[in-house]
Amino acid sequence: MYRLGYLEGRLKGYEREEDMLKLAGKTEEPKPKPKIDEEKRQKYASNNLVQLGRMTGKYAGIENMRKRRLLKEPEGFFLDEEKERLTCSICGEHYYGNEMWWNLDGTRCKDCYRNIKEGVIPSLKPRYDDKSNWFESYQIKSNHGVHPSSVRKLVKEGLLHSRDLKRKDGTVYHTVYLESENQEFLKKYPKQKSKIQMSIADNKGNKINL
Repeated sequence: MYRLGYLEGRLKGYEREEDMLKLAGKTEEPKPKPKIDEEKRQKYASNNLVQLGRMTGKYAGIENMRKRRLLKEPEGFFLDEEKERLTCSICGEHYYGNEMWWNLDGTRCKDCYRNIKEGVIPSLKPRYDDKSNWFESYQIKSNHGVHPSSVRKLVKEGLLHSRDLKRKDGTVYHTVYLESENQEFLKKYPKQKSKIQMSIADNKGNKINL
């Protein structure tokens, strides 16, 4: 617009390479995609090993991104994923990613993370880790042969020591037992060998017994 000696207008800037190519009247040639035989695609796409490899690759990529983020947030951080629910490595409850705290020790829900910060429990290893130094209520029967009705009696007698995890309102949502505090119990009721042996391998190829 031109009026009374003043010039008015707008400026529009371009910084992306593809936009500049369009202004110059050029188009970037698409990179050729590798050709995959359609018959092979249909044959192997639903194969269990292919699906497992795809999932493993996806998990490894996510894990690497999280580890890079630890460089700036070494203590850990709440995840950003909100589309799917994740499992807490301590209590086993499911929450969306923005309610899950993550560091190299595992994924913890907001309640378990708060109990760790408040000193109710130490930073525990994941519940299915072979090197975990704690156990849960259901394992007292399955691994040590003690009936649930006897657990309270053992706690009163001081043979079994528990740590209750509580929500903000004070309700108990999970109970854990540290091996370091229950050596006497473990000697009297040693862990029984399971008749059913099952194991899986993690993304690094390490064997995990279930």
